[in-house]
Amino acid sequence: MDGEATAGPGPDSTLGKGRVGIIDVGSNSIRLVVYERASRAPLPVFNEKVLCGLARGLDATGRLNPEGVEMALANIDRFTTLAHNMKVTSLDLLATAAVRDAADGADFMRELASRPGIKPHIVSGQDEARFSGYGVICGMPDASGVMGDLGGGSLELVAVGQGRLGASSTLPVGPLRLMSSGRGDPKKIVVDAIENVRWLREETGKTFYAVGGAWRSFARLHMEQAGYPLHIIHHYDIPAEEARAVARLIAVQSAKSLEKMPGVSRRRTDTLPLACLALDRLLAALKPRNVVFSAFGLREGFYYSRLSEAERARHPLIAFAEEQGADWRRFDLAPAEIFDWLTPVFAGESEAERVLRTAACHLSDISWNDHPDYRAEQAYIRVLHLPAPGMSHRERAVLAMTLAYRYKSDPKAAMLDTALHLTDGRSRAYARRLGACLRLAYNLSGGAPGLLPQVQLRRTERQLRLLVPPAAKGSLGDVTARRLESAAEAFDLEPVIVTS
Repeated sequence: MDGEATAGPGPDSTLGKGRVGIIDVGSNSIRLVVYERASRAPLPVFNEKVLCGLARGLDATGRLNPEGVEMALANIDRFTTLAHNMKVTSLDLLATAAVRDAADGADFMRELASRPGIKPHIVSGQDEARFSGYGVICGMPDASGVMGDLGGGSLELVAVGQGRLGASSTLPVGPLRLMSSGRGDPKKIVVDAIENVRWLREETGKTFYAVGGAWRSFARLHMEQAGYPLHIIHHYDIPAEEARAVARLIAVQSAKSLEKMPGVSRRRTDTLPLACLALDRLLAALKPRNVVFSAFGLREGFYYSRLSEAERARHPLIAFAEEQGADWRRFDLAPAEIFDWLTPVFAGESEAERVLRTAACHLSDISWNDHPDYRAEQAYIRVLHLPAPGMSHRERAVLAMTLAYRYKSDPKAAMLDTALHLTDGRSRAYARRLGACLRLAYNLSGGAPGLLPQVQLRRTERQLRLLVPPAAKGSLGDVTARRLESAAEAFDLEPVIVTS
């Protein structure tokens, strides 16, 4: 399938609003993931993995590992029961490289088809690349470059850009498969396979998006070595040359050496060197600017491919904030009312900042039920660690700082240490300004709808002005004056209350 363009999927109107689940039958592991709903920002509520090693010995025998099959069937039965007890409305089983390539793969699938409650699918190599590519787009709508999903049995590659997929290839070079193939030098097989993907030469100089458990392990190891302050894999971004240097180092390590390295799972010590060899060879071919790791892949892309065009068009961070923020609100004040009230003050913001401001309005009451002395701290920690797609680590830090300033005008620098490490001066200023204005908005409205439109917040070259009706000016109180003063200070402006 070298160079073949992927076809666009159609929406599935049968997807309900209840919980949905996927049993992902991979070459090395079987995983059950249950999502709260199939939406633009799928939120997992359950995630469990069992290592079965279905592909172990596949290239040598042409058949699935018998012990792995026995273990897989037993655990699939257990996963089906768990999903039923969680009231999952739709349970799909996706079988990838090992099952589709094995001579007895069809027998395995017939055995599964006899079990009630699951919809089993053998995913072709082209569809596996397509779903994984859509997974990256689901979590990073601005993705532009090449996605690579390395599993135990295969490597899927697909070009992504402007929310669409381009050329794709699937290569039978999964580390687990190569280690037991007996087909010669695994390293040479990986190198030759990647060099034969001709369309990669047309995608140089962009970004490489790494998907799959082995490359997530690489990211964790890199985080440990770099002393990176935020241990969230999704959207972890490192320069390509730095990634290559570390990958080349790990590719020549023994399993015993890797066991001594912090951040490396013992279950990955055998396969990680080959995974790093593949990463190094891909980066050599693509010459990308950077490598971005994605926690979203096949499973999220499977649901994304079935969403309507209108649902796909939503920004994932805003979708997450809308859906989850509704559960954190105590007042009837609509986030849209806050957003509109703030818009004149934030004229000239970038599109990325507008997305962050929208999300902040939806999350602006996230810590109302925490102790007053700890609301700023709890809001900051909660937002920094949200399982939300659609934002880089820098944007995540900006949003977390914004919510800290929303609850406290002067949070201690030590509390914001991680966010300060991930942001620059412009980002910090934006977070402080937005947080201070949200604080002012809640003071003026008391969380009640309809009050903010009665006053206006405007910015001039020298002043931050609060325009109020004559009858209301005398009832604003000292707290409002202090909130306005904090907001004006964030803009380096003079606070002024004007009768309008």
